[in-house]
Parts: sequence; structure tokens; C-alpha cells
Amino acid sequence: MTTKQIIQDKLENLTEEQLNRVYEIIEKLSNSENISPKLSLMERLQQIEIDAPKDFSIRVAANLGRGLDE
Repeated sequence: MTTKQIIQDKLENLTEEQLNRVYEIIEKLSNSENISPKLSLMERLQQIEIDAPKDFSIRVAANLGRGLDE
């Protein structure tokens, strides 16, 4: 039995109110898939946020033995 057939069998036993709730859920699911298109790699990379101090790169350079004058 396929998933679609199982769902159809379950739907036959629901009340009208329950069917309305199921329909709302299906609509929300359908709409959520249509709203969020796949982002390109660059768009995903632009969403990355790094939580670090402003002088993070300076601290890393100092820890690696590099001065600011190099």
C-alpha cells in the first residue's frame, strides 16, 4: 500500500472539522515550499555571521608570531 493510499484511508474516517484542519496543514506545507527558493552558494555564504572580537585577526596574527609591521 502506498503512502497516498494510506492517507486516503485515514481521511475517510475523519470528521469535517478534522478534514478542515488537515487541509489547513496541507496548505501551509504547500505554501512554505513555494516561498523558500533554493539559495545559491554565494547567497548562503553571505548569510554566515561570525561572532568574534573586532581585533580577532590581529590576535591570531600575534599568536602566530606576526607583527603588524610585516
